[in-house]
Amino acid sequence: MPVNLTAEAKAAMNAYEEATILEDRIAKLEKFISLIPKHKSSEKMVAHYRHRLTVLRQEQEERRARRKMAKGGPTYSIAKEGAGQVVLVGLTSSGKSALLNRLTGAKAKIGDYEFTTQLPEPGVFKYGGTDIQIIEMPALFEGMDDSSVGRQILGGVRNADLVVLVIDLSKPPLPQVEFLVSTLEKARIKLNKDPPPIRFAKTGSGGIHIIGGTNFQEDPELIRQLLRRRRIHNCSLQFRGTATLEDFIEVLDSRTQYTPAIIIGTKGDLPASSQNFKTLQAEYGKMFQIYPVSVEKDKEIRIAGAGIFEGLGVIRIFTRKSSGEIGDKPLILPQGSTVEDLAKRLHSDFHKNFRYAIVYRMHTGQMKKKVGFTFVLEDQDVIQIFTS
Repeated sequence: MPVNLTAEAKAAMNAYEEATILEDRIAKLEKFISLIPKHKSSEKMVAHYRHRLTVLRQEQEERRARRKMAKGGPTYSIAKEGAGQVVLVGLTSSGKSALLNRLTGAKAKIGDYEFTTQLPEPGVFKYGGTDIQIIEMPALFEGMDDSSVGRQILGGVRNADLVVLVIDLSKPPLPQVEFLVSTLEKARIKLNKDPPPIRFAKTGSGGIHIIGGTNFQEDPELIRQLLRRRRIHNCSLQFRGTATLEDFIEVLDSRTQYTPAIIIGTKGDLPASSQNFKTLQAEYGKMFQIYPVSVEKDKEIRIAGAGIFEGLGVIRIFTRKSSGEIGDKPLILPQGSTVEDLAKRLHSDFHKNFRYAIVYRMHTGQMKKKVGFTFVLEDQDVIQIFTS
């Protein structure tokens, strides 16, 4: 079946082919792709041009990086500290500064005018013995990709372990979420999405080595063609599940970031906030955990704080000494970590000379259990390791 491009799509394709300036080529190619009819016979064409778009965007980012290095200047990325880095992202006057101040005790400026926050404002949120770094980012705005400041803000968001979308519940919430999500998607920051089931790694030699190619829905020769176009002649490619051509192109784009995210709805004490929360929950409740708060009335702040910790996907593990004393500061590990992961984290001797461990699960009723390396730990577990 032919693709049968419309006259408008053909004109857009010709405009792209004739463009000579990089930024113009990207803009025209984006328009052409949006006009390609979406059906089975057009899938290869769409994938082909999306691959071209990825290459052009990568070239654009490399140019920007070179210009930035030449000019110097401030950065909007802050070094990570504590159990994880959380960024507050929202539109202007959405309540980010008030939320940051309430959670962390920071003194971020709160103004009665738009775009009060000009630079990232950091603070430390203390939760159950852990320090969580929370950074309020300047408000997102239209045309961020065309602004050096906008690109730096997005770079700061890219660095985060968790994104909190701050939504003003006194205003219609859906346009706010739609704008924030689409702006981040355009910057290749994908919220609450799993990476494609493909593992890709460049190698020094050996050619293009493909594992599990039967899981790929297109001719594997197409993979080799796309890799060679990107001047990749030696690599390992493992398909760990059913994958499409678009999945493969996405994996090749090194800029793509997959970041967990939650929503905190602010100004929950104002008129219309209750109904707006219901609307938000109905539309986005499956994609995000949503926490309504009122900073003014100190309402639901603790629940939102717990949601931030949960969103980071980490657990707190306390160690117990032979004297029975339990440490004040927990070790922070990813959810799903085992006793072996903890032993490696503590010291190589604990791993090398490990015999067994005793886990005390205080928060579920004083459970005490003798366990081995493969035992999966939970948040707030207390553990004592015994060595030979």
